Amino acid sequence: MLLFHNGIIHTIDANQPRVETLLVGDDGRILFAGKLADAEAAAAVGTQRIDLAGRTLIPGFNDAHVHIWKMGLLLTRQVVANKFVAPDIENIIERFRDKAEIWPAGTWIVGRGYNEADLPERRHPTRHDMDGASLDHPIALTRTCGHMIVANTLALQLAGITRDTPNPPGGVIVRDLNGDATGLLQETAMGLITRVIPDPTDAEMAEAIKAANQHQLSLGITSATDPLLTPLHLRVYRQLEAAGELAVRVNGLPIRRPDGGTETLPLPEHFVSDWLRIDTVKFFADGGLSGATAAVSRPYKVTNETGVLRFDLAELTELMFEAHRAGFRIGTHAIGDVAIEQVLSAYEECHRRLPRPDLRHRIEHLGLPNPDHYARCAKLGIIIAPQTVFLAALGTSFRRYLPDDYLDHCYPIRSMLDAGLTVALSSDAPVVPDDNPILGMKAAIDRRDPNGEPIALDQAITAEEALYGYTMGGAIASGDADNRGSLTPGKWADLAVLSADPLTTPAADLLSVRVQQTYVGGRLVWEG
Repeated sequence: MLLFHNGIIHTIDANQPRVETLLVGDDGRILFAGKLADAEAAAAVGTQRIDLAGRTLIPGFNDAHVHIWKMGLLLTRQVVANKFVAPDIENIIERFRDKAEIWPAGTWIVGRGYNEADLPERRHPTRHDMDGASLDHPIALTRTCGHMIVANTLALQLAGITRDTPNPPGGVIVRDLNGDATGLLQETAMGLITRVIPDPTDAEMAEAIKAANQHQLSLGITSATDPLLTPLHLRVYRQLEAAGELAVRVNGLPIRRPDGGTETLPLPEHFVSDWLRIDTVKFFADGGLSGATAAVSRPYKVTNETGVLRFDLAELTELMFEAHRAGFRIGTHAIGDVAIEQVLSAYEECHRRLPRPDLRHRIEHLGLPNPDHYARCAKLGIIIAPQTVFLAALGTSFRRYLPDDYLDHCYPIRSMLDAGLTVALSSDAPVVPDDNPILGMKAAIDRRDPNGEPIALDQAITAEEALYGYTMGGAIASGDADNRGSLTPGKWADLAVLSADPLTTPAADLLSVRVQQTYVGGRLVWEG
């Protein structure tokens, strides 16, 4: 047994928000939360006492939308190209060139992280730029948002992309004034490249997932939703679960329609264990906001475009209904107001055909809803997984591309909560370079862009609401409200010990709060 005492203990349980002590059983679950004297009376001989020494104990963070395997590949194999390590195009090229010098010719070099809004060149790299890294290695550089890829000339050739290649449905091959591909591929057009990049081996993918899990534990993250799994990722997750090698509890969302084609993947097998849950499927309705490809009703600044819809409504509805009828929850990426309207219409039709109040579908992001959307979400019990951390990481892009009236209600968390919606906060890493939940909390509270300027400040929420969104909100979103998300007897003892109280620390100082210990199932798995 473990007995935590002498600190601040936030339970995220409305029945008793603060307690003196927490008692954890040998089975890894919480036995008691309450007064110290009562816990001591219930404790067995030999119980280990953990003196918090004034520190703060909370439920482990739950990142409700984070691409674990993608983070892991950046930690283990791929080129990191974000602004912190590659502040301009020449630095990006240099990082790829470094790989080319040590990897055999013909080996694919893949990387991620650039944002043209943060580059001094204020443009996307081109195939000619990436040719400067290598002419003998195919190169694919993904924008930070994950909705665009820049390929070099060799990669375009291997993918069979020429000036005569048509845009696939829901995608764009960006071309120059002569009609030649610039190397930039948007939305489903990315699949023209990704389908010719060799998959990692199962062992390489397992290594990536385990590396990402260890990184998450260092941030106090004990549960997470990985919202884009192909059969490869699903197979490796099942292997890791069977071998007892998952360090973070994962809710996986298999994708139905991969980029770059019309193939629909079959529904997965339902699977739920203590460590892995597979009962939700994933769709993409539109693009990304920071790259001006989310589907909106009024044109973006700079591009004068209105983004990309991935599906027409009829096809999306039929695919969703197949999952709905089979008892799968659905998580759909929808950011722009046009995409949100489409997804809500599809969800409403699914429930009209077959009412399933037990299936609480999700909308991932919900970046630019209009007032009517809140009530429709509430009526269907839809759960929202937005990312306030986007404001801190991508706010310069939002300012560059969004008309002012859109910017004024971008990621409106206050309105979501006021409408009674369940909100599960998340990072969407590696879309952002820093997935620290405390940064996400800070962004939800102060809504500052990278330059410290506020965005839609009237949509700020409280520290208590932000912590709930990063703990209990995520548990509800994954269907695990009965076993995690709060320090309630019977739930898993998934815990984070913080250096200070995030609920009383001023927002400006929140990033000084550090995770010092992480426990999963009552076992200390990280300490720093």
